[in-house]
Amino acid sequence: MSLNSFFSSLTLLTAFIVLLFSSVTFAEEEKKKEINNQPLPYYCKQFQEVLQRVGKDYMGEVDYQKMTDEAINGMLLSLDPYSGYFVDDDLEFFLDQTDGEFGGIGVEIIPDQGAIKVISPIDDLPAYKAGIRAGDYIVGVNGQLVSTLGYNKAVREMRGEPGTKLNLLVVKEDGNQTTEIDLIREIVKIKPIKSDLELDDYGGIGYIRIVTFNNQTISELKKAIKDLSKKAQLEKKDLKGLILDVRNNPGGLLDQAVAVCEYFLDHGIIVSTKGKKDEENVVISAGRFVEKAPQIPMVVLINSGSASASEIVAGALQDHNRAIIIGTTSFGKGLVQTFTQINKRAAVKFTTAKYFTPNGRSINGKGIEPDIFIENAKVEYAEKEKKGSAFNESSIKSYLKKYNNEDKPDSKPAGTPEKIEDHKMSEKYKKDYQYARAYDLIRGLIIREKKSK
Repeated sequence: MSLNSFFSSLTLLTAFIVLLFSSVTFAEEEKKKEINNQPLPYYCKQFQEVLQRVGKDYMGEVDYQKMTDEAINGMLLSLDPYSGYFVDDDLEFFLDQTDGEFGGIGVEIIPDQGAIKVISPIDDLPAYKAGIRAGDYIVGVNGQLVSTLGYNKAVREMRGEPGTKLNLLVVKEDGNQTTEIDLIREIVKIKPIKSDLELDDYGGIGYIRIVTFNNQTISELKKAIKDLSKKAQLEKKDLKGLILDVRNNPGGLLDQAVAVCEYFLDHGIIVSTKGKKDEENVVISAGRFVEKAPQIPMVVLINSGSASASEIVAGALQDHNRAIIIGTTSFGKGLVQTFTQINKRAAVKFTTAKYFTPNGRSINGKGIEPDIFIENAKVEYAEKEKKGSAFNESSIKSYLKKYNNEDKPDSKPAGTPEKIEDHKMSEKYKKDYQYARAYDLIRGLIIREKKSK
């Protein structure tokens, strides 16, 4: 056989294999469509037949309610990691969480590869204090593997009475080593807002951290802004800039995220959603005639633990050029869940739509890309020059300046800028690299605005 004949035969064989594979794939897809297009009673009958068979033949006592609960939960978890079924204590826990108070260790989690993936730890709660961070995996709970327990049972095992101990086996995001971590469960009232103020000769720069989006977020945010303005005024200064921190904020209530955006935006689209039903296709815009925040320069801090409602806020402020986004790419949860209570003891939550930023970007699986990408880092600051030595360069310069200007009137050329004292670094500035860069940027914008006037 010639070489050309061999290659021709090989080409025909390859084409035949591709055609055969395509035919098999097509047949499988058609079969799958045929099954999925069956009317609902077809699937209900399957479930009923299994229940009847178990009730008839299973050797032990059958708890039909437990079987039904587990079946519904498994059905919803098969859709995506964010859907779920809540009964009894789980339902009470979920409702308490949206009101801002719940027990446990304080982590936002999803099932992933037979383990529990941490979306974000919540500030000041046991998981955060123990060093658990976004991206870590919880693979064991109290000596049992999550893959053996199952996601729901593992989550229930993690909850418990305040003051009781919990042992977790954790795989850190930045390594393959497993680490045992002991925690003490707590019950706390989550404060959704933390705030601080830094002052220099140019004015005040406010810092607001949104910990979570619960029922108190927007009211606490407005109060914090007013308090920061008052603190600045007491020092005879104005609030000139704002750093909004949503790092490690796992999200929360959609209406609170919308209200936060509306507070900072004069008008325009905040977020849009698109789903299967017409009523899920919604465009939400900011009202013009509602209370607004001061129109001052803003920076928003995000990282991989910023998810859902946090991404709505960051995306809206970024698309409207209302703030500069600094940090690392956010988590990428651009899905809308609908929560419906079906009776007194049970409720369902499942995904009904995707959300999009004002410019039409889908964030799901992608996240918000910061305008300025800055990884967190640890910086060692040099020690200040020790006092006590009278003979040094600065003392000589000070003497020469005095000597050269003695008996001369104190004057300076026209147009000489007024001296501004250097920023005295706060502990937060020294310890939080991303915050320090956000502060420097805001300060630069304030200086530029002052000079332009």
